[in-house]
Amino acid sequence: KGSEDVVEDEDPNTDKPLSQTLLKKYIMYARARCTPSLRNLNMDVLVRLFTELRQEAKHSGGGIPITVRHLESIVRLSEAHAKLHLKDFVTMDDLKAAISLFLRCYLGTQKYSMR
Repeated sequence: KGSEDVVEDEDPNTDKPLSQTLLKKYIMYARARCTPSLRNLNMDVLVRLFTELRQEAKHSGGGIPITVRHLESIVRLSEAHAKLHLKDFVTMDDLKAAISLFLRCYLGTQKYSMR
């Protein structure tokens, strides 16, 4: 075991980047033991987002229309965010983070497709 791992294990609140070894262990642990569920999540947020984006795409005429596949991607991103934080359930914060990431990517492709 390297000296970096020992220092990081002793002080988990440090701002130092994780060593590759510790990061690998963290990922293996999250994959093996963490399966966040969508229970008790307000899906109305996703429904409203989907509806608004479909309407916007319809009115703007160009670009890439939003599909159910995009909605499924947001759900997978929110599950991944929850897993990153080793949570048992997907929370509204996880969903908001997933929506934010999706919108940055989706709007970026919309701008690119309009050129």
